[in-house]
Amino acid sequence: MASLVLVDTCVWVSFFSRKASPHKAAVEKLLDEDQAAIVGPILAEILLGFKKQEESDWVASALEGAQYLQLAWDDWRAAANLGRKLASDGHPLPLSDLCLASTALRLDLLLYSIDPHFDLVLGLRRYHPESA
Repeated sequence: MASLVLVDTCVWVSFFSRKASPHKAAVEKLLDEDQAAIVGPILAEILLGFKKQEESDWVASALEGAQYLQLAWDDWRAAANLGRKLASDGHPLPLSDLCLASTALRLDLLLYSIDPHFDLVLGLRRYHPESA
């Protein structure tokens, strides 16, 4: 079985809002193959972007097609440690991104994001749809 791919907020935004986006086709494929995954902080971040409850509810139901992964105690600790290390190097990252990275590292998942700051996370494997 192919590896799960943890999808970042920026990719989901492109999936939901841009019909011609290359990310839309890539995420559709991941969903069809039951490889797309999401974590709670990303879900909340996406849903916060909608002003109308009906839109948020529709997107939430669409996101149920992705595999939902729970963050473990150690993920939160790893996120804090990673955040502290990156911040001390002059690269503070948002908590949601730290959670995404720590979970991907723990479960050895691919991460699908267009944010270049994830390149700073050692050992993090990135998903590139053009090579999938």
